[in-house]
Amino acid sequence: MAEPIKKLAIVGASVRAAAFSALRAGYEVVAADLFADADLRAHCDVTRIESGYPESIADWLSHTECDGWLFTGAMENHHELITSLAKVRPLIGCSGGAIRATRNPLLLQPVIHAAGLWFPETVETPDKLPLDRSWLCKTYRSANGSGVWLLDGAESRQRALDAEAYFQRFIGGASAAAVFVCSRNGSQLLGVTHQLVGDAAARAKPWHYSGSVGPLQVSDAVAVQLARLGELLSERFKLLGLVGVDLVIHGEKAWIIEINPRYSSSAEIVERMTGVNAVEAHVNACQGELAEPVPSQRSSKTSSKTDDEPLIHGKTILYAKREALVSDEFHAWAMSHSSLDSAACQLADIPAAGEGIVLGQPILTAFAAAPAAKYDSEMKRLLAQVESRLYPEE
Repeated sequence: MAEPIKKLAIVGASVRAAAFSALRAGYEVVAADLFADADLRAHCDVTRIESGYPESIADWLSHTECDGWLFTGAMENHHELITSLAKVRPLIGCSGGAIRATRNPLLLQPVIHAAGLWFPETVETPDKLPLDRSWLCKTYRSANGSGVWLLDGAESRQRALDAEAYFQRFIGGASAAAVFVCSRNGSQLLGVTHQLVGDAAARAKPWHYSGSVGPLQVSDAVAVQLARLGELLSERFKLLGLVGVDLVIHGEKAWIIEINPRYSSSAEIVERMTGVNAVEAHVNACQGELAEPVPSQRSSKTSSKTDDEPLIHGKTILYAKREALVSDEFHAWAMSHSSLDSAACQLADIPAAGEGIVLGQPILTAFAAAPAAKYDSEMKRLLAQVESRLYPEE
């Protein structure tokens, strides 16, 4: 029987969501990421990786005592580094080899097709491709929608060649994400969310991830495809633990866009939807245990206290519409709306007082939960409060 895991090291570009999940599950957490936001620092020992990311994580991990480590985005793009780090401390998650098989779209494409599932046509070169915005250029090192642009002219094609990008046919439809937990005994779909992308007002890039809302109800046909996908993840790819899959749902087809073998951005909303602790499920699955069945969406976790109407849960990443300085007053107010308790947490990823914010930069993450008819207004109200305090002169 495996030794119990008590102390977790969590690494990645932004680890706050996974670290909070682990803390709620009772693990001791040490963390390393690019931001070391104020709310994360308030709850655990965190190191800000200021140079040499992600390679410099190796030195940090070698000097960090833990029972095991796990990664968040976009570490999955560095499978060789993951293999190396797994020799330093026990990895709780997928091996570098398993990750490589799911991160290369040219390798993934025929396997997805052979399973009877949908994957956009993907090619290595732009030869003979039309420059009419029907194809996307994507780099191999992207995450959360960065490193993606339309093939719409000679300039975009040259940029793609310089970046050694690949080319994928654009699929229109609803952006979505499915969160699975996989073990050697099979897989379970924890939940599906709608994905929000871009923020025109803040000039965020149009493919940048900007939030999740769920639960997203899917048709019976799509549900069958997701079940088949879960089998593929655990049986064919031998993935372990949490796996997030970016999708485009168009009609009765769930197009598989990207597989992320880690705690994904949408996992945080799936936790709020279902009451399942994602990091605990991840650790248990990696040790051979599958998660307990997901609670009904009419459980106390997802229903209004005053009636039986299900709640919609969501988060929005607020991008800066212009330059700003985080004042002491704004910082204190934002921290007062942050909490390790997800039911009480309205704001997260809080910047430090005195930090400068530039146009298009993510400021923080806002959360809302309300019946479907009221969700949008609740989120807009909260975002308006944030902006009025961040830009008090307006």
